[in-house]
Amino acid sequence: MLIAHLSDLHLRDPGDVTWLERQLDRIARRRPDHLAVTGDLLDRWDPDLLDLALGAFALRGFMNAERLTLFHGNHDLASSGGHPRRSADLWRLAVRFWDPPPLVERRRKRFYAAIAARAAGVGAQAPVMKVLRSGLRIAVVDTVPAPWKPLRFSAGTVVVHHAIGCARPSEMDWLARQRADAPLVLLAHHYPLDAPQFTWTPLGPDFTSRFSRLFARIVKEVTVPMAIVPEDRQRFWSAGVAAGVRLILCGHVHRARFDWHEGIAVGLNGQSGAGWAGRTVAYYNVTEATVTVELERVE
Repeated sequence: MLIAHLSDLHLRDPGDVTWLERQLDRIARRRPDHLAVTGDLLDRWDPDLLDLALGAFALRGFMNAERLTLFHGNHDLASSGGHPRRSADLWRLAVRFWDPPPLVERRRKRFYAAIAARAAGVGAQAPVMKVLRSGLRIAVVDTVPAPWKPLRFSAGTVVVHHAIGCARPSEMDWLARQRADAPLVLLAHHYPLDAPQFTWTPLGPDFTSRFSRLFARIVKEVTVPMAIVPEDRQRFWSAGVAAGVRLILCGHVHRARFDWHEGIAVGLNGQSGAGWAGRTVAYYNVTEATVTVELERVE
């Protein structure tokens, strides 16, 4: 069983969708059995852009439940993106943390309704389990916390706590109750092991406006912890072992990594329009005996 994995494309405009189309063409040539997209397809809420992206999947034959699983990350439902590419984006760092929960919930419903309008079973509103014709089970849990936690500022460093993941007790109880009678691939947005922190400095050739220079005088560094919080990880792993999870796929960190923990393979992948991000497509071959990974670097 060959599973392709994309995450964190952070689409902002139609030009980004063109880039997505090129990646989907590459994936289609490999003819994977399934494609998992583990969150942050969009950099911020944009229903028109979502429709364009879904069209790209559909044109290449991915838009059916047997071939694709897609769910939201911490950006897809937000009013503002969080990865500034230029001076004009800096204000988004402040406003993106204040979306009221009712607004986010309405967007969540619209996000999955847009996917369902094209094909049932592709959009995975967690917790959810589906069984492919091959017998492989795919489960999705939601690790995006709500409400988001505020910024913390000290000595010129801003720590952004909204990006930390969680393991909801109700979803972990649900996962632990699943029968471990067939191979299970678990999809989540956040990494369940120690992950690199994203550190960003608001200086560089694309940040030259008067506002960005003032911003840089106040904020020297932005640090973003990225993994599921340590106090939730044991619950996460206990549930995964009980359910017979063979492979966990996640994103959020914008890096490629492959680990083993508790006898379970963990695949981290992510690509973005940001220059600092890793850009890879991951392919996982899941057999009765083991799980192997191949990374294809995207230039």
